[in-house]
Amino acid sequence: MIAHWLAIEGVQPAIPQNPTTSEARAQELLPKGPGVNPALAALAGHDSVAQRPSVKHILSKELILYFDKIQAALLDDSPEPEVLQLRQAALASVRDDPGLHQLVPYFVNLIANRVTHHLDDTFTLRQMMELTASLIDNKTLFLDPYANPISAPVLTCLMARRVGPDNVGADALKDQYQLREFAGSLVGRIATRYARSNSLLRPKLTRTCLKYFLDPTKPPAVLFGAICGLAAVGGPEAIRILLLKNLESVDSGILQPLIDRRDRGEISGAEVEMLIGGIVQAITLLTQVPHDSGVDIAMTNGIDDTIRDGEAAQLHGFIGPILASRLVSLGDAKLVRLVLDARYIRHEAMGTD
Repeated sequence: MIAHWLAIEGVQPAIPQNPTTSEARAQELLPKGPGVNPALAALAGHDSVAQRPSVKHILSKELILYFDKIQAALLDDSPEPEVLQLRQAALASVRDDPGLHQLVPYFVNLIANRVTHHLDDTFTLRQMMELTASLIDNKTLFLDPYANPISAPVLTCLMARRVGPDNVGADALKDQYQLREFAGSLVGRIATRYARSNSLLRPKLTRTCLKYFLDPTKPPAVLFGAICGLAAVGGPEAIRILLLKNLESVDSGILQPLIDRRDRGEISGAEVEMLIGGIVQAITLLTQVPHDSGVDIAMTNGIDDTIRDGEAAQLHGFIGPILASRLVSLGDAKLVRLVLDARYIRHEAMGTD
C-alpha cells in the first residue's frame, strides 16, 4: 500500500487534509456531481447519516408545524364548511406569506409525491394543483430553479392517461376535465413566468403538448389536455404556426375514428365533444394575434362579416370537415379568414410566393 503524500515516516498526521476512516466513509455517502443539494437528496429518499443533520437543522419547529398544518388542511376532503374554510385559508397563507422560502423544496416534493401516487384521486390532484398555483402566486418566492420540478406534476395532471377513478359518471368526468383545464392554465403560467430564466422551458413544454396532441393512440382526455396545454403555453402564435397546419390530419386521423368509435358505443360521446370543443376554443385564440404578426388585416377589418360559400369550402379542405363545420357554425367571418390566412405562413417565412 502506498502511503499518502501527507505522511511523515509512513504515518499520516491528524490534520484536515487526512480524513479518518469513518470520515472517508461518510464522504462516500454524500451525493456526487455539480449542483447537488443535500436537502433535496434527502427529500428524494437518500436518507444517509451524513445528510440527515443538514435537513433537520434547516427548518425551525415553527416551519415544520406550519408545513404539517398546511398539508393536513389541504388533504382533508370533508365537506364540512369549517374544513372548506380552513382549506381556503391554507392556500391563501401559502399565496401571501413572505417567509416560506425554506419550505419551497418540501412543497415541491409534496406535490410531486402526491400526484405520482394518487392519480386515481381527483380531489388530491386538484388540491396539489391549487397548492402549485398558490406557490406561483407568491411574489416573494424565488421559484425559478424549481420550474422544471414544478412542471412535471402539472404535466401529469394535464396529460396522464388516468386522472381520477375509472368508470365514472357525468359529474366525476366533468371534474376530471376541469382538472385538466386547470393544469393547462398552470403550465401556461409556468412557461410565461419562468421563460426569462429558463429559455428552454417554453419550447420544451410546447413540443411536449404538440407531440401528445398529434398522437392518434392517445385517448380523448389526453388529447384534450394536450390542446389545452398547447394553447396556454404557446398562445395564439403557436395555434397559428404549429397547430392549424396539422388540423386536417387530426380531423381525418384522430377525430373521425373517435366519432366512429363513439357511434359504436365504445367511448363516451361527451369525451369526443369535449375534445372537439377544446380544439375549437384553441382556434379562437387567433383573434388575439397582434396586428404585426403578418395577418392580412384588410381581410379582418369587419368590412364583410358574412362567411362566403367559397371560404367555407376552403376551410373544409384546410382543417377538415368536422372542425370546419364547427368553426363555420360560430358565424365568425373574421376568425374563418384568420384561419385561412394561416395557409400562407410557410411561404411568408421562406420569403417565397
